[in-house]
Amino acid sequence: MDLRDVALQTACPLVAAPRFGGLPDMPNGQRVIMAANGVFVQIKLDWLDCVQRLMPSVPGMPLPYGQVHERIAFSFGVLPIRLIEAFVKQGRWGLPDEVAGALIYSRSTRTLRLEMCEAVRSSPTHIDYRMPALADDETVAVDLHTHGQGSPFWSDDDNRDDQGIKVAGVFGCLHHDQPRAEFRLALNGLYRALPHPWQAAEQVAEDHREDALETGVLRKILSLLHRARG
Repeated sequence: MDLRDVALQTACPLVAAPRFGGLPDMPNGQRVIMAANGVFVQIKLDWLDCVQRLMPSVPGMPLPYGQVHERIAFSFGVLPIRLIEAFVKQGRWGLPDEVAGALIYSRSTRTLRLEMCEAVRSSPTHIDYRMPALADDETVAVDLHTHGQGSPFWSDDDNRDDQGIKVAGVFGCLHHDQPRAEFRLALNGLYRALPHPWQAAEQVAEDHREDALETGVLRKILSLLHRARG
C-alpha cells in the first residue's frame, strides 16, 4: 500500500460495527464506522466524544454488522450558565458592535473558562478577531460571538469559519431583557443543532403565544355564532 494511504487510514481508520459485541475504545482522533443502519463518524477529543451519522443504510442490502446510534458527550457536562451569562454581559457592553469570546477547556481540571477574544475589526454587522493564547493542556471547545441588536443566525462567514471541531454559539437581540441564541456542534463541515440555555423558556413563550392565538380565534368564532343565533 502507498505510504500516503497508510498515513491517511491510520489517521482516520474504517471499522465495522460488531454485531454481538461493543466497539473497541479509541484514542483521540476520528474514525468511520460501517454499521447495519448506516455509515457513521466518531470523533473523540479531550472534551468531546461524538458519533454522527453520515449516511443511511443501503435499502435492500443488509450488512452483517451491528447497529450504531448517534450520541454526543461532553467531558465538561453542560455549558455553565454563569459563563454564558458573563459572555452576554460582555456582549451588551460592546453594543452596538459585535464581540467574540471562547470557552476554553482544560484537560487537567476538566473545566471551562471564559476568555474574550481580541477584536481586529468590529462593527454592528461583522467582527474579525484573534483567539486567546492557550496553555499546553487547553483547547477551544466553544466559539462564541454576538450579532449585537440583530437576530442570531449562521452567516456564510460563520460556515466558512466553522470547519474544525467545536461548539459554536451566536447571540442576538442583546438590547432586550432576554437575548436570543443559536448553538451548534461543528464537525469538519457537518453541523448539528444544539439546545441553548434559553431554549426551554423560548418554547414556553411560543406555546403561550399559540394558546393565546387559539383562544382569540375561538372567542371570535363563538361571538359570530352568538350573533347568528340572535
